[in-house]
Amino acid sequence: MIALMAIVAMTLVSCTNSNLSDDPNEMVGQLGENLKAGDGNKFVTMLGDVKTKAISFLKDNPGKAKEYLQAAQKFLVDNKDKVAEVIGKISDSELAKKAQSLVSDLSTQDIGKLLEKIPGL
Repeated sequence: MIALMAIVAMTLVSCTNSNLSDDPNEMVGQLGENLKAGDGNKFVTMLGDVKTKAISFLKDNPGKAKEYLQAAQKFLVDNKDKVAEVIGKISDSELAKKAQSLVSDLSTQDIGKLLEKIPGL
């Protein structure tokens, strides 16, 4: 399942958002701004960027990766209604399904278990 999530994230992210902050609190602010803008495609791309950045932290700083994903998870849980609304605006039904899956995985899984299942650890 984690491999599938990685594939989904890579599919959704055409390139990494170099402007995404390494600081979990700033990243949450960026997610909030993006969610407020209401563009489902951009929001899902940013979520993919969050996951990609967290994975990049794993090798050198697993604690930071966990903190980063926990911040994203809390944001998704706290804003679940608005997230669902914005994702519902995505016109491509396949992308919308993948987005819902990514949001579900990031918001409901135990972060420690999620990190343990990522290949290469």
